[in-house]
Amino acid sequence: MKPVVVYVHGAFISDSTWWWSFVAEKLRAHGIESRAVDLPSCGPAGPLGTLADDVDAVRKVIAEVDTPVILVGHSYGGAVISAAAVDQPSVRHLVYISAVVPEGTSVVDCGFIPEDQVPELDIREDGTVSEGPQHFKSRVLESLPTPEMTEEAVSRLTRQSVASFTDIASGEAWRTVASSYIITQFDADVPVSAQRAHAARTGTVHEVPTNHFAHLERPDLVAEILLGIAAADTEATAAEATSA
Repeated sequence: MKPVVVYVHGAFISDSTWWWSFVAEKLRAHGIESRAVDLPSCGPAGPLGTLADDVDAVRKVIAEVDTPVILVGHSYGGAVISAAAVDQPSVRHLVYISAVVPEGTSVVDCGFIPEDQVPELDIREDGTVSEGPQHFKSRVLESLPTPEMTEEAVSRLTRQSVASFTDIASGEAWRTVASSYIITQFDADVPVSAQRAHAARTGTVHEVPTNHFAHLERPDLVAEILLGIAAADTEATAAEATSA
C-alpha cells in the first residue's frame, strides 16, 4: 500500500494546494498522491485559529486518509506536524523543509530566526500579523523559476494569528516517528546554522541548493527525496504484511 503525502504550509500562506502543486504533479507521475492542508491560523483578518487549531486541521486530514501518511511541514508547518503526528499510528514519516522542529517552546522563541534577522512585521489589534509582501518577495520569492511564479506566490500571501507563533509547541512526534530534514542551502529567511540545529533532532538530513521555498524552486529534488521515503515505507509495509 503506497503512502499519501500530506503537506502543511508555512507562515503567511493561503491556497496551500497551489504551493504544493509542483511537487504533487511529480509525485503523482510515480503513483503517489498528495493532500495539502489550509491552516486556520492563516487568513485575511482576525480572529484566526491558533496552533492547536492548525494541529486539529491536519489531524482531520490524516483521519480522512486510509493509507500510511508521510507528513511534510515547511517552515512554521514543522511545529504543526510535530504535534499533529503524536499518537497517530498512520503517520509513518515526518519531513521538515527548512522547518521548525520544536522542543518545548513557542515558534517565536525556538531560535529559528535570530532576533537581529527578524523582518519588520505588521501586528494589528485583531490579533494578526504579517510580513510585508514586497519584503517577503525580495528575500525569498524572487529566486523562484519565473517572474510569473513569483507574482503568483505573492498574490497568495496572507496574514496569520499572533497566537499561532506564541503558543507553546508541545508536540514532539519527531522523538518517536521516523523523520527527515531538508536544509535549504541558500535560504535568505532561515540561516543554515539554525536549520542544522533543528535538523539535528531528526533522522536523515538532505541538502538542496535553494532559497526558502525548495518545493517551488526545485520540486524535482523535493519529489525525489519524498519518493525515496515512500518507496522505503511501501517496502516496510509489505514486509509487515508478510510477517503478520
